[in-house]
Amino acid sequence: MLLTRFWIVLLTLALGASAFTLYVAGQMYNHAGSRAMREALAADSSSVGWYLKDDSRQRASALIRITVNPDVGAGLAKASGDAKIDRDTRGKVKTALSKLVAETPPELADFKFDAVWAVDVNGRVVANVGFEHGEDWELGGYPAVADAIHGWIRDDAWVWKGRIYRIVARPVEREGGEPVGAIIGAKIVDDTFARSVSKRTGAAVGFYADGARVASGAPEGFDNASLDEITSDLKALDTDKNYQEKGRSDVRVLGQHLGVVYARLPGETWDLGAGYAVGHNAVSVGGPFDFLTQADNSDKETVPTKLIVLFVVLVVAVGLGFTFAEHNRPLATFRNEAIRLAKGEIDVLSPSRFRGAYKKIAADLNDGIEKVATKGGAPRRAADLEQVLGPIPAQPQMSAFSVPGGPGSSPIESPTGSGARPLPRPPVSDRGAAPRLRGQVPAAPPSDDGGDLLEVRVSSATPAPRPPPPPKRPAPPAAGAPGAPPVEALAEPEPEPEAPASHAAGDDFDELSDWHRVYEDFVALKRQCGEETGSLTFEKFKGTLQRNKDALVARHSCSRVKFTVYVKEGKAALKASPVK
Repeated sequence: MLLTRFWIVLLTLALGASAFTLYVAGQMYNHAGSRAMREALAADSSSVGWYLKDDSRQRASALIRITVNPDVGAGLAKASGDAKIDRDTRGKVKTALSKLVAETPPELADFKFDAVWAVDVNGRVVANVGFEHGEDWELGGYPAVADAIHGWIRDDAWVWKGRIYRIVARPVEREGGEPVGAIIGAKIVDDTFARSVSKRTGAAVGFYADGARVASGAPEGFDNASLDEITSDLKALDTDKNYQEKGRSDVRVLGQHLGVVYARLPGETWDLGAGYAVGHNAVSVGGPFDFLTQADNSDKETVPTKLIVLFVVLVVAVGLGFTFAEHNRPLATFRNEAIRLAKGEIDVLSPSRFRGAYKKIAADLNDGIEKVATKGGAPRRAADLEQVLGPIPAQPQMSAFSVPGGPGSSPIESPTGSGARPLPRPPVSDRGAAPRLRGQVPAAPPSDDGGDLLEVRVSSATPAPRPPPPPKRPAPPAAGAPGAPPVEALAEPEPEPEAPASHAAGDDFDELSDWHRVYEDFVALKRQCGEETGSLTFEKFKGTLQRNKDALVARHSCSRVKFTVYVKEGKAALKASPVK
């Protein structure tokens, strides 16, 4: 299994290296995204600042058509010379101003004002459009208005009631160049304005004043709700040194991936804390699999999928080949040899046919077989007998072997007396295993008189009353048992007394007919004892008699064996005696 283990280790290392590389790549990607975010924020913040300045210039230009209108100029000049502005003057200026605002040319539609005021040289509001207030209202106190009255073009940002107004002021002059008043245009900073800024700059922008966000706009694909986090971060700007001194903060990261740069709006709103924030999401991945979720179809199409699939198939094929060569084939060889050993085709396993651990297992099995054979073979255990023959007595007096017959068959026992001699152990072969015929069980030891009695007792699940022995062929008495013939151990073997003429030894003795007779007597006696006989055939019965005959002939060199039927413990049994 060396190649397989090496391959598994190699694949594990490759997998670990791949995971490590993916995590490192993710971190590098996140760092690169963070750097790109900071650079993008700096660029976007500058873009928004330049856009606001350009928007102010464009709106100042849009006021020219109002400041050069004769009705507006005449009305402002008259109002500037009066101590109190009359209603007629106010009405004429308002009518002209409303008409000019309503007739804004299409090319100036993007620079249309939400409110317009006409003020005289004293800063008093003569007329207005889009903003209602009292007649005595004046704007001369604002620096942008004061500069415009004196002939300057100015822009500013005002905060009124929590709203930001982008202001542009332009002077109204007579033919000689003397200012007679000024026109002030105002654009409310709302979401519409913020979206137009975002559309033209490509940045996500939010305007804030009085510690709250008042407007926001973001390009497509940007979560506009992320800008809501600006409100919670505004209080932290008080500790930002760059923001307080230069009007622009460093990059601040809100949440996980949102970067923000804050910038103050110049003018009146500077001290009021009004400004704008530019946001940008850092492109990042949370883990290796985020590469797949964030990649689009064009990214996936560039991957050499076919080459990767081919590589995976090749790796799997190599791994399976190693497994088959080092595991499946040796296991199949070992299994086949074990089957041959079980069938008796071989006596031992050949370690040279195996590899690796199987060679050691085969050698250990051979050593075990040799040790068992050296001890004379392994005797059968009681559990094996009960599986084959059924229950046996707690203290059997005979060595058991089976009478074929399926259910109801029972062990065949050979009596052993106190003077019985032990069975000599068969010689050991060169492999250490004692030769034994297939299915043969060692016969009982001989008694002193040379007569071996093999008694067969057939047990059944339900014991029946002990019937009387058959009248024709009673069992020979056993020594020491009242009412039954005793089994005695004699000093020398003696031949069996000569049987009747029909069963006498000699050339005319028909052993098969005798066994048929014994079989019929045995079956009849089993029926008398209430035992099952359906599965006991003559062929099975004959095989049992033949095996026991062979064992007794081999031990005592007798000419034949005589079998008789008798009852033992309420069940039919057989007794075998050698005949010299």
